[in-house]
Amino acid sequence: MTEPLSTRAFGDRGPRVALLHGWGWDGRLIAPLAEALGRHARVVQPDLPGYGLNAERDCTGFNDCVDHLMATVPDADVVVGWSLGGLLALAWATRAPLRKLALIGATPCFMQASDWPHGMSAERFDAFADAFDDAPMKARTRFAALSAMGDADARQVRAAMAGLVEQAPLPSRKALDQGLHWLHDVDLRAAVQDVSARMLCLHGVEDRVVDVAACDWMSTAAPACCVRIPGAAHLPWLQGGVADLCEWVVADD
Repeated sequence: MTEPLSTRAFGDRGPRVALLHGWGWDGRLIAPLAEALGRHARVVQPDLPGYGLNAERDCTGFNDCVDHLMATVPDADVVVGWSLGGLLALAWATRAPLRKLALIGATPCFMQASDWPHGMSAERFDAFADAFDDAPMKARTRFAALSAMGDADARQVRAAMAGLVEQAPLPSRKALDQGLHWLHDVDLRAAVQDVSARMLCLHGVEDRVVDVAACDWMSTAAPACCVRIPGAAHLPWLQGGVADLCEWVVADD
């Protein structure tokens, strides 16, 4: 039996919401989302294996990580995921009858392919992966810079991420390495059609990590409701869209 992960909790009324963070940072980075949603819903925020509250835990692979998350919030009504957390949330939604699924700065396929121009180029990813092999924690700083690129308030994005770069507990090297492999290898485009949940994509128009075109694709493939945040990069909630997300999560339709 899969043991549940440790979690943070916000709110005491409304739908049950699982909120998933992304690569490189634990749930503290998306605290503004957790706190905002907690004013409208019962939010459960598990840190992924190898991160934060679960720094001493591990998993055997992508599907095992999804199993851990599902065992942690088995009664989730809504799942919200940012970046890598969005990829995990999408996989969750193909395996459980969720009512709603929200993807923030996320994509079903992170890497470019001949039939998928909306991903990161192999050259850029390989350069980042090579930097990670040499200095894992410095690679997180590089990711923070990439996440801020294009944002109307890039300083705010960098500050939000830099403030947690060296705060214990740090993510394990294994978890960081696993996450990079998942981003490189997992392609859930074909699985989108298996999602019965209503979907929302919240995306920064200036995102340099995940092209906003992936959000546009989801709007027709799912179909998903897309909320594009002008002037925002990979942390779109810092520029706006939080009220839209909260309203959508608690709406009955």
